[in-house]
Amino acid sequence: MGDRGKLGIGIDLVSVKRIERMVDRWGRRFLERVFTASEIDYCEARYAPAESLAARFAAKEAFIKAVSETGPPGIRYRDVEVVVSERGVPGLKPRGTAKAAAGESRTSLSLSHEGGLAVAIVIASPEVNS
Repeated sequence: MGDRGKLGIGIDLVSVKRIERMVDRWGRRFLERVFTASEIDYCEARYAPAESLAARFAAKEAFIKAVSETGPPGIRYRDVEVVVSERGVPGLKPRGTAKAAAGESRTSLSLSHEGGLAVAIVIASPEVNS
């Protein structure tokens, strides 16, 4: 988050067709380079896998924007995992390069898709010690 005391906000919009084309062209190679095994399994079990994949891709991009003031700090996409709680609430599980970039920040995630587009918003807020 650059200055650890600042709020970081990231948003990204992804075309579902773009993700479909990437999967058609590169197949498992693309999926395994960008998504974790859990993300792939979750999306492939959905009615419209490309929508879920696009939303997760947008989340990864939004995370990078939220934690970096100067552009991508070498964060690997697979180090930003989108997880879903038992209640269906999406969240982020950063590790490796993503965890280092986020530092002590807490992240919140919102996802949506409609009309061939997927959007994600990430808020990275400084951890408050009381």
